[in-house]
Amino acid sequence: MGDLHRSVFLKELKDTFPDLRAEVNAQHGLLHMEMHVLADFARRAIAAGAKKDAVSCFKFVEKYCRDGNNELRNAVGVSFVEHLNLGDAQWAWDLLGPVLKKEYLQLVDAGMAKPLPYLR
Repeated sequence: MGDLHRSVFLKELKDTFPDLRAEVNAQHGLLHMEMHVLADFARRAIAAGAKKDAVSCFKFVEKYCRDGNNELRNAVGVSFVEHLNLGDAQWAWDLLGPVLKKEYLQLVDAGMAKPLPYLR
């Protein structure tokens, strides 16, 4: 189990992505909703083909999926990875770190995420 917890995540999230600060603060302390704000940012980056933004987001989330406590790792899976739109964006899949790829494939196996056509 990792030792990174919500308060560390929130501080780093707001420092790394200052444009998301107000939206994160509006989630009233609900971790899954705060994580969903980051997922929305990632989806917008993927849709726009903004590789730099996608990479910074993926690296950030990879850290908390790998080193976060149980609560954070659960939030990453349920409120971030499960909601990525990777079907038409193999480039985004290729940029995911190994921990996020594993998490995504586990969600596919559980029927919680869509299989990716380019991984067949």
